[in-house]
Amino acid sequence: MRIKPIRFGLVFILFWFGGCASTELPEEHHDHFVFPEYRVYIEEPTGKALKAPYKVLGWVRSKESFPTMEQAVVNSESLCKNYYNKAARQLLKEAEKVKADAVIKVRSIVFMMDGTTTEYPTPECSDDGAEGEILLRGIAIQFLPTPSPSPSPKPTP
Repeated sequence: MRIKPIRFGLVFILFWFGGCASTELPEEHHDHFVFPEYRVYIEEPTGKALKAPYKVLGWVRSKESFPTMEQAVVNSESLCKNYYNKAARQLLKEAEKVKADAVIKVRSIVFMMDGTTTEYPTPECSDDGAEGEILLRGIAIQFLPTPSPSPSPKPTP
């Protein structure tokens, strides 16, 4: 049985164009996130909120995952810090769902191989080689209204 040259040529062209693929993979893109320091505090409130009384509403948690397969990213600490900032923003959104004004005592949570967890006040991420992850938790608070000073009674002569 003889293959006709035209059919052979069409099959060859089909396989040629069907098998062509780019050797370049798409680059990872990481948006830049800023820590919401005006409403999220690593420890206690600072600035104008320093002396304001507050009520604790409860724990809030957030988790952010990010791609880490890009080998050109040599500074994984800055990538971790960037997604720490994003997770802190997510903490604030979760706190706002329960009518909180701020989040205090923010901690990175890391699960250890032996099943225990460790808390850090600094950005600490886990990375499995393809995806990084950061877990945060904090305490949602609501600022109480400050009582206005009552006028002092007039002295009687």
